[in-house]
Amino acid sequence: MADMIANPAAAASAYANTAKTASISDGLSGSASSAPQTSFGTLLEDSVRNSIETLKQGERASAGGVTGTMDPLTITQAITDAKLTLETVAAVRDAALEAYNKIQSSAI
Repeated sequence: MADMIANPAAAASAYANTAKTASISDGLSGSASSAPQTSFGTLLEDSVRNSIETLKQGERASAGGVTGTMDPLTITQAITDAKLTLETVAAVRDAALEAYNKIQSSAI
């Protein structure tokens, strides 16, 4: 978790991508919009697709670093984004499992 704080630019970028995906800007303004609302399933699917693409970019950057065909700064940014994405996915997974376990234990 301390790694995410050490790179505020990457954290801000991840937050901006999430905000864009969730389209929360309409919800925060309080104005009625004629745009269709995004369902939770669509939001989840888009987030997973974006996460997979970020991890693939990290893999491509890593390969570019090995072959020497990419700029070191680009490689560092792509790998940092991939690391933050992986940590976020793991945290969401852990929270979902914890919620599931709480529901299961309270149902018994």
